[in-house]
Amino acid sequence: MNTIGAICQGPIITIDETCSVQEAAQLMRRHHVGALVVTMAEEGTSANATRVCGVITDRDLTIEALARGLDAQAITVGALTSGKAVAISHQSGLSDAISLMRTEGVRRLLVTGSQRELIGLISMDDIVSALADELNEVADSMRRGIARESLLRRPLGMLGTNGVGGVQVPIESLAVPWKPASAPI
Repeated sequence: MNTIGAICQGPIITIDETCSVQEAAQLMRRHHVGALVVTMAEEGTSANATRVCGVITDRDLTIEALARGLDAQAITVGALTSGKAVAISHQSGLSDAISLMRTEGVRRLLVTGSQRELIGLISMDDIVSALADELNEVADSMRRGIARESLLRRPLGMLGTNGVGGVQVPIESLAVPWKPASAPI
């Protein structure tokens, strides 16, 4: 079974909460991603210290900014970020991620390493793809088992005595008399 760490997407693309929604859209397009990790400078620490404050998705941009007619240059990413960033350990399984997504009502999870550092992002699409791969492996295993069985096991003995095989049915038992295929009807 796959672990979340094995299938999560990286590298993580981040954006500061003070950036505009337009900058977020441009960043998503440049990196071909549908979500950005939103960060903010940690107060009372050095300028390099940041913390995650949420995730913004292409869906957020569409539904919250574009559909409402908001000025994409004036509205900040922080204004659209719910602040709900849900994380899962890289050692967790697919079922753990599905359960957490369902419980929290999110489609993406932050993936953390052994030191609780951010190492990736996993989406519902990633999980569906991993599940499809696992199902394909199950189907392939079944196909190989059937092929192996066909090679190792000989067909059951034939019931007929003429060497042709099949079941011999007395002609009297047929409702309509049998005629060879070459005979005219």
